[in-house]
Amino acid sequence: SRPTEYSEERVEEIADDVIEPTAAPEPEEAEPLTPNVVFVQLESFFNVHDLVDAEYSREPIPVFRELMETCPHGQLKVPSVGGGTANTEFEVLTGMNLDYFGAGEFPYNTILQDTTCETVAFNLKELGYTATAVHNYTGTFYGRNTVYAQLGFDRFVPQEYMNGLTYNALGWAHDSVLTGETMKALTTTPGRDFVFTVTVQSHGKYPDTPVEGLDDIAVLVAPETVNATALQNYVNELSQVDAFIGALIDELEDFDEPTVLVLYGDHLPALGLEAENMESSSLYRTEYIIWDNFGLEQQDEPLAAYQLSAAVLGRLGITTGLMTAFQQTCREEPTYRADLRMLQYDALYGKGYCYEGEARYRPTEMEMGMVPIEITGMEQRAGDWFILGENFTPYCVVTQNGQLLDTEYEAPWLLRVTEEPNTADYRDLEISVVDKHNEVLSNTE
Repeated sequence: SRPTEYSEERVEEIADDVIEPTAAPEPEEAEPLTPNVVFVQLESFFNVHDLVDAEYSREPIPVFRELMETCPHGQLKVPSVGGGTANTEFEVLTGMNLDYFGAGEFPYNTILQDTTCETVAFNLKELGYTATAVHNYTGTFYGRNTVYAQLGFDRFVPQEYMNGLTYNALGWAHDSVLTGETMKALTTTPGRDFVFTVTVQSHGKYPDTPVEGLDDIAVLVAPETVNATALQNYVNELSQVDAFIGALIDELEDFDEPTVLVLYGDHLPALGLEAENMESSSLYRTEYIIWDNFGLEQQDEPLAAYQLSAAVLGRLGITTGLMTAFQQTCREEPTYRADLRMLQYDALYGKGYCYEGEARYRPTEMEMGMVPIEITGMEQRAGDWFILGENFTPYCVVTQNGQLLDTEYEAPWLLRVTEEPNTADYRDLEISVVDKHNEVLSNTE
């Protein structure tokens, strides 16, 4: 809703207080660091040792726990519990607080369908970064195939553009595929990268009956209000996610570009948890960790999700963007929350006074996938037509004049068409990437 004191003068006063101190840096100030910046949002991930009255047969998250000993970290206040991944995404990417939106609102489903706003992606692109989003779930969920362009991403790689996917018993893709996809995002561009990777493997609902393969770690003790079998299924999935974190860090340690990696949980899992079950006495606290391969200074502090990206960029000396600079300089001001609400309203629903009334941010021409899908030839064998090419995935379908042809995925370079195309018009053949709901995400030339 419109703040009662909303006016051009009030917004400009807030913006001037933010911009003027950083508009003319002193000559002795160090140049900002510009490493690759990788955020990994971990589905339903938290430090399971924060769960009181719980014991496990072995450490479920050894990599994450070791990082907590050696890297900057702290509690992260998130806007949801048990679900609502997209709202934590929104806060991290925009620096905006969900508290000021309508009850139960998802900005991805409302205002961001046709409105852009400042994000860490837009701000880093001003410094020459390429912004890539990666998620091992369907690209249309929460409208990400539309919304990510409004948030400044150059590329979006959902599961429909991935090979090598495997799935757990609940049908969620294993996160191990994201190691290669995240590294591919860093290596397929000429300059620095901002990569925003969202995991899915540890998504609920967690069965309250034993699941084959999820018994490596036993839950020895569980809180009375939590089903021990469901908790065991959860921590075993979490252990595999922890292994993904370790594999990604191993790759980044050998990577020859400076990189900062930010890991954080999007919300607590849907396990029927209550506030008294948590060491923090809150259902809205997860954990974040900041790892790097070039020696950032250690600094632990509790943060809200909408403060996280500005805090990370601040450690690099990057102040690009009004919202980033506001979060970096105004958190201790007595009017912080009221001013944040004012800037959010102005940027999304108001007159845009904070950007001098101009539409500063425009949707990107976002590409789906990281490598082009191409047809290089076709041939007929034993009655079937085979399409030869590059970078095919199991979601690729051969189309002709807009009609989807029955297609079977054989390999990244080979598709089988099991119905007869019109070979007189074979130049009209193209490849569509189609999700499980038969929505076309992209087409080749």
